[in-house]
Amino acid sequence: MKTVAVVFASSDNYAMLLGVALCSIFENKKGNYHVSVYVIDAGISAKNKERLKVLEKRYGFAINYILPDKKLFENIPIGDLSTRYYLPIEVYYRTAIARLIPADCRKLIYLDVDVIVRGDIAELFNISLDGKTVGAVADCFQDLRREHLRKLCRSVQLLEEPEKLMYFNSGVILIDLDLWRKRGIEEKLLNFIRENPDKLWFADQDALNVVFLNDCKELAIKYNFIAAAIVEEAYEHNEPDPFIIHFAAGGKPWYILSALPYRSEYMYYVGKTPWRNKKYRKPMDIYFAKKYHIYFVMWTVWSAYKKIKKYFAP
Repeated sequence: MKTVAVVFASSDNYAMLLGVALCSIFENKKGNYHVSVYVIDAGISAKNKERLKVLEKRYGFAINYILPDKKLFENIPIGDLSTRYYLPIEVYYRTAIARLIPADCRKLIYLDVDVIVRGDIAELFNISLDGKTVGAVADCFQDLRREHLRKLCRSVQLLEEPEKLMYFNSGVILIDLDLWRKRGIEEKLLNFIRENPDKLWFADQDALNVVFLNDCKELAIKYNFIAAAIVEEAYEHNEPDPFIIHFAAGGKPWYILSALPYRSEYMYYVGKTPWRNKKYRKPMDIYFAKKYHIYFVMWTVWSAYKKIKKYFAP
């Protein structure tokens, strides 16, 4: 029996999303193979681990929780809560993925928690990387992203472009861990982040794109289809049957009012988890507000709320 390895990183705030992603994987799993699930644990509470255990028992798998040593990420720029550049240290955990995952694991799939997997996960796992360390999907707004990557590479004197320049989205990555370790990827990523904090638009995603400039196999768009890109018309051609739907960017399907495509499908999986009556929701996403021409009103209300909250904060 073969084994498919999947890794996530999650804090307690995103435990529901993790549960939904896992539920979608096992609901659509076909064939007699084992799925090894690793979760880089950024503080998931005992209560939410009990909820996740319900899924473990139902689908017959076990989550391997990994507690990273935060000293690995010393001198990593995270900004502070008063700036738009603030990022929690957890976003950098995947840079050390080969160190954190057991040495006998040679290949795996990294997934952001805000995804649903609609096909058999083994299909993605079995794709050959053809000697590349990673496989990933081109991000939306590709013209803008490519230009950013081009400027980023030139600023650090990486002038040699591949024949086809692609900026990938790091929410879904197929990884050859043997090559990651052999090629010293962790050190390259962390050094780049530490040395170029002022050049990063998208934290470690920028670093990943630079380090893997000539070491990434482009995967079909269906393996990391960003739902918001349909609304933004950010893809040249839409994917008619996405394998993985990624709810990245401003809109989220678990908001009470959301205009995102595939929202009903996401909520279907929520309904199969222990969070079905404890949905993590906010009132409205930006796509709903824009669709019904109330964006300016809602932005004004939200801004006023934040100011009032800050004023009365102790």
